[in-house]
Amino acid sequence: MAMGKIFRGLVFFFEQIVPVFSFAVIFVSFIIGIFSRYVFNMPVVWTYEVSILAYMWTAYFGASYAYKMNEHVVFGLFYDGRSKAAKKFLRILYNLLIGVFLGMFFWPATTSILARTAKTGSLLWPQKYVFLPFVFMLLAVALRCAFNIYLELTGQSSDNESSDSALVEKAREKLEGEL
Repeated sequence: MAMGKIFRGLVFFFEQIVPVFSFAVIFVSFIIGIFSRYVFNMPVVWTYEVSILAYMWTAYFGASYAYKMNEHVVFGLFYDGRSKAAKKFLRILYNLLIGVFLGMFFWPATTSILARTAKTGSLLWPQKYVFLPFVFMLLAVALRCAFNIYLELTGQSSDNESSDSALVEKAREKLEGEL
């Protein structure tokens, strides 16, 4: 029980806290860059690198959460007109293809990133640490795909909406009703 709580806490931290923090870093470094260039007429080189790296961290850590919340791009035109059984099959196939594809790249990406000896351009940060969020994204989304397949096969899926996603949708409807 304690391990599950720790795991959920880590997932929450990496899927939600890190992307919010890295997005704030993007904003602050962007403002510093503009302010130093146009107010002090002294451009700061590192702000561009920080904002690019923070954007990458936001995208890679946030991708797992977006997949979890079912907020990713889908081809609804093909999917929406199908029967419940066909939709279930398509969800399993979709998760299987994505999971296998990302799983295939996990080990080569991990070994390639960890073997890097180069450093970033202006801050000289080791690239092996800067690019590790890509490995997290591969693993997190592949595991999420496996979990989605499990939910489909055990009948616990609610038509491709997780309980979190359903709660978010209810909150959106309530908010729209108040406006």
